Amino acid sequence: MTYVEWLRVGRCLKWTAIALVACVALVLYARFGFANLITHEPTYLEIHGMSFKQFERTAQTTHSVLADGTKRTVFSNVRQGVSVTVDDRGYWGQRVTVVDRDPTQTFRARNFSFGDLNVRRTILPNGTLIFSIDSSRPEHLAYYFAAAAFVALIVATVLGAPFARENEGHLEIALTKPVRRETLGLATMATDVAGMAAAFVLTIVFFTIGHTIFEAPRYVFDAGDALVLAGGFLAAVGWYALLCAATASMRRAYGVILGLSWPVAALISIFASSNFGASPVARVLHAIATPIAWVLPFSYLHFDAAFDVSAETHAAGAGLSSLQDLPILLALVLIYGAVAIVTWRRVEA
Repeated sequence: MTYVEWLRVGRCLKWTAIALVACVALVLYARFGFANLITHEPTYLEIHGMSFKQFERTAQTTHSVLADGTKRTVFSNVRQGVSVTVDDRGYWGQRVTVVDRDPTQTFRARNFSFGDLNVRRTILPNGTLIFSIDSSRPEHLAYYFAAAAFVALIVATVLGAPFARENEGHLEIALTKPVRRETLGLATMATDVAGMAAAFVLTIVFFTIGHTIFEAPRYVFDAGDALVLAGGFLAAVGWYALLCAATASMRRAYGVILGLSWPVAALISIFASSNFGASPVARVLHAIATPIAWVLPFSYLHFDAAFDVSAETHAAGAGLSSLQDLPILLALVLIYGAVAIVTWRRVEA
C-alpha cells in the first residue's frame, strides 16, 4: 500500500548514512592528523612557563583516598604559590584543580562546557585564581539528541510533500487502491515518520562512533535529556506535518515550498524574537511575525541546555520551557496532520 513511499524513505536514509559516514571519516582524519594536540591530560597545562612534568618534579606530592573512593593526588609548590589537585573518580572522570596565588602569566582560558569537558575559572577577591578542568566524565546525551533532531528536520524536509508527489501524475493510481484515502494518507505519513525516527537513531549511532574514535564514551541520562529528545523529535514531526499540509493540494512546484521553508521560517523567527527598534515598519513586521511564529514548530526548539551539559541544574534547565512546549508541539502535529489528510482527500484526479 505504501511501497513507493518506503522506496523514497530508503533512498533518503541511504544518503543520510553516506553523509554521516563522511562526517565520521573527517573525525577519524582529525583524530590521527592532530593526535598530539588532542588530550585531556593535565601534562599539557603550563604553569608559570613550565610544563606540568617540570612542575611535578619540583613540587611536593601527596596521595590519599577520599571517603567516596576518589584517588587524590596533590602537587604543591610553595615557592611558586601554586598547588594542583588531581581527583581520579574512575568512571565519573577526572578533575584537575589549580590554585594559583600569582596568576599574572597563566591560565587565560574562559569558562566553557561541552561533552565530557568542563572548564571553570574563578578569581577570588585576594587575586588567587582557581582553575578547574573536569574531563572524561559521563556526558549527558542532550547534545546528541539536538544534532539528531537537526538531521531529522532535514529528512522531514526531503520527505515532505508526499501527497503532492502523488498528485503529480499518480493520483489516479492512488484512487484505485482498495483502501480509504484517509487510511492511505495516514499510512504514508507514518512511513515517513518511521524514516525520520530511523535517521534520528542513525545520527546518534554515528555520533557515538565518532566519540569512540577519541575516547571510550561514558553516558548518563536524566529528565533534561528526555525533554530534549522528545522536544526535538516532536518538532521534526511537526515540521513534516506542516509541509504536508502546505503542499497537499499541489500538483507541481511543491519543491519551491520545500526549498523556501527553512529561510522563511528563519526570517519569521528572527522578526518575532528580535527587537529592530521602534519604527513603524519594525513594529508591523514584529506584529505580523509573532503570531505566525506561534504555529511554527521551529519556534519550540530549545537546545541551549544541550550545550551546557555540566550544569548542576541540567535536569530542570533543559528547560522548563521545553516541558511546557511539548503539548503545543503534539497539538501542532495532530492539527497539521489532520489538515494535510483532509486537504488531500478533497483533491480530485
